[in-house]
Amino acid sequence: MTSVLPRFLRAATAGCVALLAASCSPSLRGTHGPSAADVGPRTSLAPASWSAQSSAGEIAVWMRQGCQRPEGSRAACVERALTGLIDPAGIAKSMEVLDTLVATDEEVRRNAHALAHGLGISAYRSPETAAATFAGCTPSQMSGCYHGVIQGYFLAQVAQGRPIGTPQIDALCEPHRSSMFLFFQCAHGMGHGVMALHENHVPMALEACDLATDDFIRGSCYGGVFMENIVNVTHPHHTAEGHAGTQGQHAAANPHAGHQAQPADAHAGHQAGSADADAGHGTAQAGMNHGEWKALDRNDFQYPCNAVAEKYRTSCYTMQTSAVLYFTQGNLGAAARACGEAPLEHRDTCFSSLGRDITAYAAQNHQRSLEFCGLARGLAEGMGEVWCVASVAVNFVNLAADPGEGIRFCGLVRDERAKTECYRSVGQTITSLENTASGRAAHCERAEPAFVDACRRGAGIQPAGTD
Repeated sequence: MTSVLPRFLRAATAGCVALLAASCSPSLRGTHGPSAADVGPRTSLAPASWSAQSSAGEIAVWMRQGCQRPEGSRAACVERALTGLIDPAGIAKSMEVLDTLVATDEEVRRNAHALAHGLGISAYRSPETAAATFAGCTPSQMSGCYHGVIQGYFLAQVAQGRPIGTPQIDALCEPHRSSMFLFFQCAHGMGHGVMALHENHVPMALEACDLATDDFIRGSCYGGVFMENIVNVTHPHHTAEGHAGTQGQHAAANPHAGHQAQPADAHAGHQAGSADADAGHGTAQAGMNHGEWKALDRNDFQYPCNAVAEKYRTSCYTMQTSAVLYFTQGNLGAAARACGEAPLEHRDTCFSSLGRDITAYAAQNHQRSLEFCGLARGLAEGMGEVWCVASVAVNFVNLAADPGEGIRFCGLVRDERAKTECYRSVGQTITSLENTASGRAAHCERAEPAFVDACRRGAGIQPAGTD
């Protein structure tokens, strides 16, 4: 952790765990996903009536019609068809079609982030083209496409037996350094990738993150590791290895990678450990532990954060409520209480994790999200609800890549302390989307007049009238 901004970026990105669907279906295998010629016979789609120049709406209509009565799962039909768009139409158009389908199809909406991950993995071709492919993704669907491209890179390196060390890790995200948002998405995706590299062994994956010489890359990579650790248990089909198995993309060296690798129950996890409470925790300083690793513990809501070295714990707590909610079947009150019992120095991060997950449980409804944060009222000496509210606002901004969503949410908040923190946090998030002070100021001007300065402080610019 080198600043507050990376924490909020990580918290927002981690929200995909709560949004992931619990199921997905096998897709057609191929070198880089199905070719355009393969799409019709396997999905019952009519011959393509579109070209690369066709609008996303036109392609989406063709896809909806063809996947109404597919040969097998409709979700699998959509996934294969979307992947089949990559070569003829490009990754950006494929994502635009996904966004169009999300707006009209509830099943696609539930699977959207996972589909975006799969598209990114399938779009990856080589280290030489990775930067261009990554830049061709879009930030919609919680940036899943970006993460998928980076996962594809690591899956390919593993499959081809290529070494990955400091030079490779330092170079991977360097082309995106000029954009804080893209630089973070790349570094976060690296955490997902090194988990595939080390077969979901968290301590070894964290040590791989430590190979980076840049503090920001390391911290962002840690967050990806802990996120993948939870996804590996709660939604094993949506891990990097799961997507590789379903799409035939650069399968990892692990011969068990794929859909049938693990059951989606409390015992899911890497073969070296499991989510079952009987598995051993390993040592308390996980950065040095290469033995058996246990992913999660249903009887200890502070684990695995209390089993890793201190330098990793903030990143761990950024994800922790997703684990608690998994084991408590979505009990937000239990998650709030677990955050109240977290170590003092990590409580704000844990309540930020809660706020992020709340947006998913509230189906991204602003008023319901605010009401759910009320479950943290009185915890952490009254700060639990404040931190939760601020995180909800940040997540709304990142979900839509639009500061206006966070500003609209902050307008609903009644408690002055929470409202101030809400607008300040939105301001912080604006810095990842807007590089210029004037642009940040323009966004903050949309806040309630009494709180414009709170937003500006968060955005790192002077109070109004002092520029």
